[in-house]
Amino acid sequence: MVNSLYKYEETIQYNIVSRSRISNIELNNLTGKPVPASFLQEVAQNVLLKEKKKGMGLSLVIAEKKLMQTLNRQYRNEDKASNVLSFKIAEIGLGEVMLCPAEIRRDAKNYGISYRKAMAWMLIHGILHVLGYTHTQMMKKEKFYRSRIS
Repeated sequence: MVNSLYKYEETIQYNIVSRSRISNIELNNLTGKPVPASFLQEVAQNVLLKEKKKGMGLSLVIAEKKLMQTLNRQYRNEDKASNVLSFKIAEIGLGEVMLCPAEIRRDAKNYGISYRKAMAWMLIHGILHVLGYTHTQMMKKEKFYRSRIS
């Protein structure tokens, strides 16, 4: 188990092997509610493979609004829940992407897209941040990856 920002309640470990590229993707669901875990794993796998990351670990966390608000206040000085937060953590490899289903569900409704698609979009956004892209740099990449989500 990878060290992270909090104590894990549920862990699903994915080891993805494709053409000698290996990515470790660990999913931790702290909400106790069902999430599209295999779909999120597939999205993360596709982004990491396209970005040519070999043997790099990534932690995906599904978190409640309260935890997201606490971390957003602590790290970004914004006292509200965020839909996605990302952290570079060398011990993991790439880092950690945290998703808040409650916020993402609200966003999906506001933008007229499915919850599943909104989860994928926020995951892509978080992964690109962990990889070091700024918002300006990632616009074209996000558009590319989002176009492949059905």
